Amino acid sequence: MIQRQAAQLDITDDKVGAPPFFFQKPAYGAVTDSRTVPYPPKTQRLEHELEMVVALGDGAAVFGCALGVDLTRRDLQDQAKAQRRPWDAAKAFDASAPCGALARGLPPKETRLELRVNGAVRQSCVLADMIYGVPEILDHLSREVELCPGDVIFTGTPSGVGPLAPGDAVACRAVDVDGGEALPACEFVVK
Repeated sequence: MIQRQAAQLDITDDKVGAPPFFFQKPAYGAVTDSRTVPYPPKTQRLEHELEMVVALGDGAAVFGCALGVDLTRRDLQDQAKAQRRPWDAAKAFDASAPCGALARGLPPKETRLELRVNGAVRQSCVLADMIYGVPEILDHLSREVELCPGDVIFTGTPSGVGPLAPGDAVACRAVDVDGGEALPACEFVVK
């Protein structure tokens, strides 16, 4: 999903108040059991986008959440946008969606998400700063497609999107107000 926080709107050229924008990532993009993610072919500009991931259960209700990284071949996305074409090649590739383990329920809105590359903070946000909360995202999306148990939805990224290179170590955390782990970590190295 696009349009998570006002600070991120410059990447999408969207306006505050505009409806959310959705795209699909293939199931083969999910990576949940690997500590390495291959640098994809056909790109010179791989970028990270930290996101909270929502998994649906019975009745399309939220079953649980995880940390995820929407990997994007930004140069291919820019080319597609310039030609007014779909972004499929930029978003849909092997291992394009590394995710941490799932935790039941939704974390508190005060939860801070953070992505570090080689120890340096690149992205940091509080869930309360989302333009659209999870209920609104599900409401909008359910008007476009049928939501089913097992569906996984990335909820959008905060500012700080940036490049990744082979050898980079990525570590994502979700911390509650007491400093505890709100969601299991998502960590990987780009190979």
